[in-house]
Amino acid sequence: MFNLHRLLQHGASLPAALAFRSLNLTPVEKRLLATHRAHLPKLSSTEARIVEQMKLHGVAITSLDELNVAGTSEMIAAGTAISLALASAAKRPQHFSGRNAVDPTIASQTNYQAIFRWGLDLSLLRIVEGYLGLPPAYDGPKVAYTKADGLQAGTRLWHRDREDRRMLKIAIYLTDVPDSGGPLQCLPSKIFDGPIDRDFNYPVLSHAQLEQKLGRTITDDNITSCIGRAGTVVCMDTARLFHRGKPAITIDRRAVFHSYFSRTPRHPFYCERSDLSRSELARFAEELSPRQRECVLWRNSLTGLIRFVPPSVT
Repeated sequence: MFNLHRLLQHGASLPAALAFRSLNLTPVEKRLLATHRAHLPKLSSTEARIVEQMKLHGVAITSLDELNVAGTSEMIAAGTAISLALASAAKRPQHFSGRNAVDPTIASQTNYQAIFRWGLDLSLLRIVEGYLGLPPAYDGPKVAYTKADGLQAGTRLWHRDREDRRMLKIAIYLTDVPDSGGPLQCLPSKIFDGPIDRDFNYPVLSHAQLEQKLGRTITDDNITSCIGRAGTVVCMDTARLFHRGKPAITIDRRAVFHSYFSRTPRHPFYCERSDLSRSELARFAEELSPRQRECVLWRNSLTGLIRFVPPSVT
């Protein structure tokens, strides 16, 4: 059946697709890392532990209590209110079962700003910079609700994010997340070390398709499942690792995700997943510190023709 909407999306994303192919011809990561190495921030013991775990495994688990970030209670209250609204919306007919971003009108409200500002805490930015080895950029938060229906759809499918060479997503569980409640999962890099990674392919796969693609059986022993109680914080490199939200079966999951990458990401046209427009981000940035403002307005660091490639809509 002819789908005009999908055709228009494909056309709007064509410049990004062409730029994607050309940018991956010449690796630049080593040069960027060498240049910034002398400027990396000094880390606290907690920050250093998280960064080390990220470098070793691509994932680290901590808690809100250990991070002790200012504004945490306000962020949790706001995330709870918005995720409950998403849960209510999920009861509507023809609602997509999976991860759902907040409505743009909600994103401009005060409670959403509490979530946005939490992700710009200087301690979190030091962790991001320590892991990436580059100046960090903040792509904003997402509030997520996952219904316990067992379906493999959306971000419940195995995938890798394509914004940058490396990324860091910080997920805060608003509910207890046992194994049957949709925990974040990832595969060690050794599981998929091969052309699927070196060729910068970004397939989205069911579990059966992943096994077929990799030519091996993926057992529970091959999977890191990030279970935890409410208040658990999962830091994960979603570009480096295949990951998913395991389909929830018995308990609905509600969570807040904060997304980060380098200030000069490999694929800036696949970034800007925030619920805020550029004008809204600029307005938010007016009240931030210079360091925080640079992380929000990261597009100002782009040079050359790449800054004129419009964001992909797919």
